[in-house]
Amino acid sequence: MRVWTTAVVVGREADYLKFAQERSALMFLSQPGCLGVLFLKGVDEKHAVCSFWKSDADIALLEISSTYRSTVSDLLSTGILAGEATVQLYDVEGGVLQSFDFSTALERKKSKSRLR
Repeated sequence: MRVWTTAVVVGREADYLKFAQERSALMFLSQPGCLGVLFLKGVDEKHAVCSFWKSDADIALLEISSTYRSTVSDLLSTGILAGEATVQLYDVEGGVLQSFDFSTALERKKSKSRLR
């Protein structure tokens, strides 16, 4: 598992999430060995991208992928990010993941908030 953590400029969270959903998600899912990706929001302006991979070799290929590098460059050019980003790798030792489409859940959440 690869976890990329960064901060987002206050007031630009919606721009960051839009970029993540429209650009980053597709880029990750197009990479060989990518099993899935989650976009996480922590406290303050901290955000993380948690991606799951078949192997360490697949993660290494991500780092040199032209589509990955292009996506990162485009994200940096938006001015959305604040401070330094970090990357940590983890070996998955156990657990269970069920198939779940978070975009569907997010759309339901948006629909409910519009109805209020």
